[in-house]
Amino acid sequence: MKPTLLISKKVIAEYGPRLNDILANAPRQIELLPYAPDLQLTPAAIDNIEAAYYSRDIWEGTEKSALSPAAQAFWSILDRTHNMKWVAVYSAGTDQKRYQDAMKRGMRLTTGAGAQADAVGLAAAAGVLALARGIPYWLSAQRRREWSPLRGKDVPPDIPGQIAAIVGIGYIGKVIARVLHATGMKTIGIRRNVAPAEHFDQVLPPSALDSLLPTCDWLVIACPLTPDTRNLIDTRRLALMKPGAGIANIARGEIIDENALADALKAKRLRHAYLDVFNTEPLPPESPLWDLSNVLISPHNAGASTGTYARGVEIFLRNLENYLNAKALENEASVE
Repeated sequence: MKPTLLISKKVIAEYGPRLNDILANAPRQIELLPYAPDLQLTPAAIDNIEAAYYSRDIWEGTEKSALSPAAQAFWSILDRTHNMKWVAVYSAGTDQKRYQDAMKRGMRLTTGAGAQADAVGLAAAAGVLALARGIPYWLSAQRRREWSPLRGKDVPPDIPGQIAAIVGIGYIGKVIARVLHATGMKTIGIRRNVAPAEHFDQVLPPSALDSLLPTCDWLVIACPLTPDTRNLIDTRRLALMKPGAGIANIARGEIIDENALADALKAKRLRHAYLDVFNTEPLPPESPLWDLSNVLISPHNAGASTGTYARGVEIFLRNLENYLNAKALENEASVE
């Protein structure tokens, strides 16, 4: 039997001609194994699986703490394979336990990094700008049918000239910097490689973060979750931030001490926050963040956009061609 590629029926139906063209021109053969949650496979068929694509349609409905039924069935198959060499996943992050376990078993893993970059980056920038211009104040007044102009201490400061520190200069961080820089903000990037980057006025190493926090008006978290970034923004660093500054997090909840952040926002020492990710997801109803008027919350949904699915499949298709032709893979990850 030929080796197989486990791939959803939806992707096959929508991208069949492209898949057939790639397979027909590959120097070696691999057959498509259409996936559905009720797929039943013999042990021999499972051992024949060489590659798999964990596409968005399989993932759909998964939460941070629980896989969707389709995702559970998919990973149950992969857990029983013995000859898996490569798994492509739709998501950008690699901190999920399933991904790390797959790589520890010796599988190559590639991500869909870049597919959601515009959507997530624009959501982050929109959150920052909405808070910076006081839009939640107006929305609250609108719900009360109250004509309540911003006055006195509520008048927001000018956006041009504000400083935004962006931790992480990947696909998403670059989108955020492009938008905020266009408004007149000064953008400072934090990453290990301090080479200059487009739309950033300055790039600094992580060791400069403590000295930067007291000067920046915005702290935007756009870095991966790694052992080095877990709890990166803790109580001590939140205390270092400029009084009245804002924060945005579209990376991972575990990068920020959530309780300390809630305390700083309740005390109005931090002016506001846009948050898309949390330590526990869904965010529990008892979280104090829900009730804070200076917080904008989106339910880990910043990447929602009609084009993200197609962009993710395109990345996979390029990698499938590279894989079958023994070329370097795009977005290949490594064990943390």
